[in-house]
Amino acid sequence: MPTLLALALLAFGLLPAAAGTATTLPAKKTVAVLAFDNNTGKSDYDHLGQGMAAMMTTDLAAVDEIQLLERERLADVTKEIDAQRSRYFDSTTAVKVGRLAGAQYIVIGSLAAVDPQVRIDTRIVRVETGAIVKTAKVSGKQEDFFDLQKRLTKQLVKDLDIALTPEGEAKLDARQQANRVDDMDAMVKISNAMSLADAGDYGGATFKIAPVVAKYPNSAFVKMTSDEIKQRASRKTEQKAKQGVDKAEQKAKDEINKGVNKLIKKKWPPGT
Repeated sequence: MPTLLALALLAFGLLPAAAGTATTLPAKKTVAVLAFDNNTGKSDYDHLGQGMAAMMTTDLAAVDEIQLLERERLADVTKEIDAQRSRYFDSTTAVKVGRLAGAQYIVIGSLAAVDPQVRIDTRIVRVETGAIVKTAKVSGKQEDFFDLQKRLTKQLVKDLDIALTPEGEAKLDARQQANRVDDMDAMVKISNAMSLADAGDYGGATFKIAPVVAKYPNSAFVKMTSDEIKQRASRKTEQKAKQGVDKAEQKAKDEINKGVNKLIKKKWPPGT
């Protein structure tokens, strides 16, 4: 137990605090992952980058040293860029998004090739300076898509100068295993479903993701994406129902007002 003298010295800053009594954790790095561009020349993969970015965001969320900006938060920021059909795999675009979204780092990428092998290129851009901090590239067979995505995510963590502890590595491995989707075709279907949902076509989105849910019933990422589509569809249905009630109430009010106005306009007393 500290003496009165020790407490007094500590209060005046003349005695250092005991080791371990107060620790300051390093600030988390705020990171946003943008949809990867399709540079393969094949339109079938136009939406694949959206699913890849979503899965990578979900995986990186397991890293305690990173604060991820969720897809929903980026949606409003990227809406204008999507309308302009700008490429995300561009430092200027990345910096613009990063500043608007409040990110320190932006991860941008592109699907560079799919035949005969898949090749994915990525860059990490520091928003404050606009400088490209790191670049990375992975390539391999389409059937090894999960391993490619896993390697790429771990490389990004390393490129952000984050040294994972054994516990941190185990946590990231567990998250990636939980999200596992092995084949590229399934990721294309998921990505197309996400795109349809963003366009308000929840029926089409549900139809598109159904076979993936059946094939990967234990994938947390697949389940999360499917549940999100269902929730958004449910909210839209509720909004439509509420709008219908509001319209019916307004119509009833209009009819009442119309009747009252007719009565007011009638001569009174009758026959005058």
